[in-house]
Amino acid sequence: MTFDSKRLFAVIALISVVAFSLVQIPVGVSEDLNNEAEALSVITDVIGLDTSKYSANLYKHKSEIWAGVVRDYVDYTLESAESEIRVMITFSNDILTRWVINPSEGKPIYASSLAPNALDLAKDTLQRYQTYSNLPIIQEASSLLDDVAEIKDIEMTRGNLKMRITGNYIDWVRTINGLEFPIGLSIKVDNGIVDTFTDESSFFRIGSSDVNISREEAASIALEEAKTFTSVEIWLGDHDEVFPFSVKEDPMVVTLEVGTNNFTMYPSWHVWFAAEDEVYSVTGVAVYMRADTGEITNSYTTSPGGFISDPDATVSPTSDPQASPDTQPEGNPNQPIASYIIAGTAATAITVAIAAVALKKKSK
Repeated sequence: MTFDSKRLFAVIALISVVAFSLVQIPVGVSEDLNNEAEALSVITDVIGLDTSKYSANLYKHKSEIWAGVVRDYVDYTLESAESEIRVMITFSNDILTRWVINPSEGKPIYASSLAPNALDLAKDTLQRYQTYSNLPIIQEASSLLDDVAEIKDIEMTRGNLKMRITGNYIDWVRTINGLEFPIGLSIKVDNGIVDTFTDESSFFRIGSSDVNISREEAASIALEEAKTFTSVEIWLGDHDEVFPFSVKEDPMVVTLEVGTNNFTMYPSWHVWFAAEDEVYSVTGVAVYMRADTGEITNSYTTSPGGFISDPDATVSPTSDPQASPDTQPEGNPNQPIASYIIAGTAATAITVAIAAVALKKKSK
């Protein structure tokens, strides 16, 4: 029987389409070209740099999804005869949420003379940002800053909004039931400029502020969870080995904190139990639970360098030291879109290879 090569290539084309359709490219991860132009406006109108004195070149533009939010990173290099700086700007769902100035040579050139002290630098930045964003929280934060005479370590509260100044870092939190709920607004002044500004207040929200679980109840609930860790698996260089494990019943740490899950905050108990006998580097078990409902949000075995999870446990460590460990989003938010294209290409290559084998067999 004579093999129809046209039919073969038609099959290859069809299977290739199917192969690419099976590769899951994340929806919404794209580079918004409008944000490149918007970033230049931020550099001029919010940061206050004199872009007429610079040659602006796009250094990097990438996007990712983190905690359900599309983050768009737009970085520019500004070059002049006097200075060279890199400005890194982040948009979250097309809302300005962060900018960082990193001078590599000389001093940044501003359109207007900078204030001579850190306090006025911070005030001027908030004023420009308020004009740009028109967010009520910025006016509220500015009024607290107006009540201090200089940048020094201090805490000041008006209503339930607290301003904290530590060194050259300023941030604001909501205080409810003795807990401090971040609002995502902060400023850092360094080397005579505001080099870092963050405002994620459009995303942070308080899901609950009620503390319905007492300290004693939290310790009791956490102990039952910690007792479920009855063994640990340790890598011994050339093989894994399972060792029996248990914890002491009296907790060494019981603290009330603020947990965060996809920008939604709630009271959280952190309870830590020491191991009866440490197994290599395994020192104990940490348990986190919601203080309003008693729901356990995370638990894992710990070591001096962090945590060692039980092989059967699902652990989501946090990048925020003030939040409970369930804040880290699922999956890999940094997965580059090119990898999905490579996967699709590989699938097509495999298809072609299979078809080639079929052709060889048919030709015999």
